[in-house]
Amino acid sequence: MRTQRSAESIWTSVCEKTLCKEVSPLTYNTWFVSARPYFSGDRSFGLAVLNDFAREYIEQHRPLIENALKDYTRVHYALEIAVRPDGSVPSEEEQQRSSALAINGNGNGTFQAGQLNPNYSFSSFIVGPGNSFAHAASVAVASMESPRNYNPLFLYGGSGLGKTHLMHAIGNQVRRDFPHKRVVYVQTEQFVNEFITCIQKNEFDAFRNHYRLADMLLIDDIQFIESKERMQVEFFYTFNALFESGKNIVFTCDRPPQNLTSLVDRLRTRFVSGLTIDITPPDYETRIAILKNLAKTQGVVISLDILEYIADNITSNVREIEGAFKTICALQLIGVEVTLDAAKQALQNVIQPGAVKELDFPLIMEIVAHYYGVTVDDLKSRQRSQDIVEPRQIAMYLCRKKLNKTFKEIGTAFGGKNHATVLHACDKITEGIEQNAKLAETINNIEARLQ
Repeated sequence: MRTQRSAESIWTSVCEKTLCKEVSPLTYNTWFVSARPYFSGDRSFGLAVLNDFAREYIEQHRPLIENALKDYTRVHYALEIAVRPDGSVPSEEEQQRSSALAINGNGNGTFQAGQLNPNYSFSSFIVGPGNSFAHAASVAVASMESPRNYNPLFLYGGSGLGKTHLMHAIGNQVRRDFPHKRVVYVQTEQFVNEFITCIQKNEFDAFRNHYRLADMLLIDDIQFIESKERMQVEFFYTFNALFESGKNIVFTCDRPPQNLTSLVDRLRTRFVSGLTIDITPPDYETRIAILKNLAKTQGVVISLDILEYIADNITSNVREIEGAFKTICALQLIGVEVTLDAAKQALQNVIQPGAVKELDFPLIMEIVAHYYGVTVDDLKSRQRSQDIVEPRQIAMYLCRKKLNKTFKEIGTAFGGKNHATVLHACDKITEGIEQNAKLAETINNIEARLQ
């Protein structure tokens, strides 16, 4: 292990040669000058900071710091940040533990630590009927008090509904409240790419230790692991190693694990063994609350009629709501008087009054198909596999219930199915709802997406 003097020498040189030139003087003097360096391993460089605010600011500059260290030392160091209110550095024992968790000396930057967004916290998350359960479960997991009760935590729902926000909030709170815990956040695409690189370089031990020595593993968009058989095998053993040692695992996905049809059964059953929660689109009151909170945090004043206009017309995606809000803020910044008419003009490419999607056959099919991870063509096809039959029958049932169409009309819309097929589908789903609570919940979730 390197000496404290060598750590300070490297940090001083990196600061003077690079960092002080790349960030503003205020940022540099406030956050970088007070950081105390230490080495926690041959491939890890540690910084001790005074508080959580300092850690958040240093975290935002992680790529810059790691690149500066690499340019100066010709070694790829993984940055570790420890909060030390008393100004001390981690003990020798803590540094040794960090060394065991560090990248296994490959020095080639195979594992790039996933970045947790410090702006994603529980306090900045607006809770509503569609996400209150997911929020409560996430807070419980972040408390680390009873991890096995919610392990793994599987959050699913459409794009832009807050899944990633909650995942980052969990990671940020654990890092703040339990600085000795090792939190690893990774997007599935990055996870897969790292595995491919390890296959090419035959560095499996480094890959496994990087993930299996985590105290909490956060994996975003797990659906992208489908159809990658060798990757699924490796992840199965990683999951088991973490789960059996009592470590927390959190997933996000665009659909429930039961509908990951290309996933091996032994993984699917492990995904559903914990707590699986659906996040549905925000209702009107929640959308207004999101907009008011954005205005408050950004320190801007936007009239209520404009906020109501956005909330009335963007109903299914929080990211789109935020995008519309940023557009209005941009108008204010350039000195435009933001009236309701001006807002409508600025948002005309986002919001087209009167062009709200009408509930019809294609929309119902699209939403059901997306929920189950199949295609609309699958629903219209003559495939008889169970993973196609159930969503097809549910779509037919909802077309009958929501559109009040005849069995013949529904059959025609579904690729020329006959009257008897549609009647059987509607009767089966109606009967199933009464006898199967899980099916009833699925129907409710899909209906919420149709609203």
